[in-house]
Amino acid sequence: MNNINTTVKGTTEIYTVIGCPVRHSFSPVIHNTIAKLTGRDIIYTAMEVKPERLSDAIKGAHALGIKGLNVTVPHKIAVMEELCYTDKNAKVINAVNTLKYTDKGYEGYNTDVIGVYYAIKNSGFEIKDKNVLLLGAGGAGNACAVMAADKGCKKLYIANRTVEKANRLSQIVKENYGCDADAISLEDIYDIEKADIVINSTVMGFGKNEGISPVRDKSFFKKKNVELVFDAIYTPWQTQLLKEAAQCGAEALNGFDMLVYQAVAAEEIWFGESFESELKEKLCEELRKYYRENC
Repeated sequence: MNNINTTVKGTTEIYTVIGCPVRHSFSPVIHNTIAKLTGRDIIYTAMEVKPERLSDAIKGAHALGIKGLNVTVPHKIAVMEELCYTDKNAKVINAVNTLKYTDKGYEGYNTDVIGVYYAIKNSGFEIKDKNVLLLGAGGAGNACAVMAADKGCKKLYIANRTVEKANRLSQIVKENYGCDADAISLEDIYDIEKADIVINSTVMGFGKNEGISPVRDKSFFKKKNVELVFDAIYTPWQTQLLKEAAQCGAEALNGFDMLVYQAVAAEEIWFGESFESELKEKLCEELRKYYRENC
């Protein structure tokens, strides 16, 4: 009897992430850890879906009664055509990463917004009434801009190498959230009056850009009274941006907790209940340790 596996039963519900490629995904580790901590009778896996089979995959998942899916590249935009409902934030960002089962079809949400917010909030900082400088106006930047606007920032500066792209994003948050947002170039960030919180959504500091900071003059952090620097990158664990911010007295936070909290937000959507802060903290602590030791 010691060899009998009773952890997966006929009652066990399946949840999954779909993408192409998807084998590298850390999501199964996160969600199966959550299942262990909460005692839920679920199993979470990863399924590779080619772009031309996306519609078939969504219809098949619904027919099979799969209650929740996460969606990663390259399907975050295309999947919106397969949904019966799309949340406002996901519409504004123009990307969905979480699907919830209903009898009529799947509802679509974007939990990257919530993930960024939880990561910042649970580090002891609030967005409301703060001056926020966002570096980058790409896909991750869209989610960060919507988060800052939705959570009531006082002023949002969107800095991008291509100002036209930053301007488009600033117009979107103005129109949808009434946010006071300005588009500037990355070279012009030194001219702004103040930045309580700096959010980096660029790839500067990652991969071939490791060791490079989007803020070339680290005196910026003291001159602009920066309290917190959040970098969406978590490989390396501490980017050059975060190193220099910490040296200048600012709180420095990488993107790993965002990864965990967007998963937590997905589960809150799927199960219709909020996680207690103690459980979130325990989850982040265990996953940080695992990631740094094994990944």
